[in-house]
Amino acid sequence: MVWDRSLSIRRSRRTGWKICLAAAVGAALFLWGLSQESYWALALPVAAGVLAALSLAFYIGYTILTVRGIPAAAEPYDSRAARGTALAICAASVVLGCVFLAGVIAQSYWALALPVALAVLGLLGMVFWIGLAIVLQRTTLPQARSSASAVPATGYIAKPSAKPGAPQP
Repeated sequence: MVWDRSLSIRRSRRTGWKICLAAAVGAALFLWGLSQESYWALALPVAAGVLAALSLAFYIGYTILTVRGIPAAAEPYDSRAARGTALAICAASVVLGCVFLAGVIAQSYWALALPVALAVLGLLGMVFWIGLAIVLQRTTLPQARSSASAVPATGYIAKPSAKPGAPQP
């Protein structure tokens, strides 16, 4: 079968339109649910995020648990400890998923509040550390000697000379 570029582009665009339509319908349903003060309008997106994160944790544990052929460089690797840790990750993700779903079905405030709080605090923590890095960052540009830009019009940054006031090469 010969690859038809125009057919591939049409299929991709059709898929893109379907994704856009699904997102628009989902957003409309979410906003309608919020206007109705529906518990499920908040619970379903939070549940999707939490279950996706727990599924990823389970997958990581399962991958560690089923790894075969340890490379020679990993000689100090303790297979028994790693398998125990992997099994604990899998078990914890299943248990947390069940507890979370039970809380969502029971319409518990805390079933939604705790994951959202962890996500918000995590994001705020990242923003804080980025801001702190910006505040503590030392500049790599030479200090401007006037109110003009520190970068010359030539497009490159001249190296500072050893003697103040000496001409630049």
